[in-house]
Amino acid sequence: MIVRFLLVNVPTLWLGIGLVVLTVGLSALGLGVTRWRVAPGKLAKLQDVAGFVIAVVGVIYAVLLAFVVVIVWEDFGSADTTASNEAVAVGNLYRDAIGIGGPQGGRLEAAVRTYAVSVVESEWPHMAVHQDGSGDTENDLNLVWGDVKALNVPAHSTVQADFADQAIRDVSTATEDRRARLLESQSQIPSTLWVVLLVGAFITITFTYFFALDSLGHQALMVSALATLIALSLLVILTLNLPYTGDVSVKPEAMHTELDSFAPTMF
Repeated sequence: MIVRFLLVNVPTLWLGIGLVVLTVGLSALGLGVTRWRVAPGKLAKLQDVAGFVIAVVGVIYAVLLAFVVVIVWEDFGSADTTASNEAVAVGNLYRDAIGIGGPQGGRLEAAVRTYAVSVVESEWPHMAVHQDGSGDTENDLNLVWGDVKALNVPAHSTVQADFADQAIRDVSTATEDRRARLLESQSQIPSTLWVVLLVGAFITITFTYFFALDSLGHQALMVSALATLIALSLLVILTLNLPYTGDVSVKPEAMHTELDSFAPTMF
């Protein structure tokens, strides 16, 4: 819920700036409190142990971050492929309608075009906010199915019959891809994993406080650099978490391309 709210209402640029500033600010505050409450002499005695532990913790957390980034990136790529496949199926269905020709083909052409426009103009914005399909687009798809079901091709017209059979396959494919797209729009990493990522970030940054450098400014700079790197990694995970939501998301470009190519004289 929080992730969706941030992606829908906050531009990615400001989300990134806010996340980095918050992470670096809290990290610097923690360092300042640690140096104020704990004498440098005591911190120096902990450096050897802290150095060994942070090496282990850092590697574990880095592997975890990389693992999650790969997961969300693969999901994002899969969502992009699904959107492209759906557009191709809709485009093929439109070509089937042209091949069928006559009043039946004309009705199917109009229904397919209406459905494609509905996906781009109605369902995509709705899906970006609610991670669900649009009722209007669902109705338009049902009308396409109705026109396909009503196809009555003469038995002697082999070519038209082939186009009609292909139309059944293409509308089935388009429906399956739409269902997959809607499911992928809801896919996100579980809240438990978010807790692990945030706790891991806290532990990793906290261990850097146990190094008693002579210059507090130099140590603050190193802590801030680590905090920035972690914040940016979390930003990547956050922005790719919901593949159809936010500024960094899968757009209906493939369907736009198919719509631009629709014409009664395609072949």
